[in-house]
Amino acid sequence: MGHELTTEQASEQFILEGFEPWKMRRTATGSRSKLFVAMKPPWAMAERIFTDAADHAAGRTRRKAYPTELLHITLVGIGGFQAIPHGLINRLQTAMEDVQARPISVTLDRSALFGNRNSLALHNGGGLPAISSLAAMIRRALRRRNLPCAPQQSLTPHVTTIYGCGKIDLMPIRNPYCWLAGDFELVFSHYGETRHESFGRWALLPDADDYPQTAAQLDLYAPEAA
Repeated sequence: MGHELTTEQASEQFILEGFEPWKMRRTATGSRSKLFVAMKPPWAMAERIFTDAADHAAGRTRRKAYPTELLHITLVGIGGFQAIPHGLINRLQTAMEDVQARPISVTLDRSALFGNRNSLALHNGGGLPAISSLAAMIRRALRRRNLPCAPQQSLTPHVTTIYGCGKIDLMPIRNPYCWLAGDFELVFSHYGETRHESFGRWALLPDADDYPQTAAQLDLYAPEAA
């Protein structure tokens, strides 16, 4: 959206060949667009993150700060694709309607480097268990409908601010980035275009049940549908 922060699992991406049945095969990492479920900060907060990241990048790396409109926390990866899988997206949209969850208070108060190329990301030093629980709920909704998602990983919710920046100084966080996440969305990231295309946004509901303390607890009390 763990990433040691964990990366978005490039080695675990899939290409779907057709829509029925859901035949999946592992492929070598390549030039593929990505489909995933994410939450994005409000625009004003995203602009603040971008501005701070751009200031931090200046003089430290040739890589630019990730654009405001693309900043996000990945919840669940679906896979890698050569073209927009419209048939799959229609079924994913239906599955997302099954997710009933509360808004989440997000605070990002630390930065860290992760991944083979060292990308800079913001995260919460104490963890954000509600986001991990929401991700688990989404995975369960997909599994119940026999829909694909990347293998479950330990999730450290984070916002990547500079990709492939190398071993630069960590970005100091003088004032934490805080917002109330009120929705999540299905995003298709177009490879090589620096562009996200949204295929639906679903509200988080104030009257939904409270989140369990951990995603593991969620799996214990929510058995798989037959």
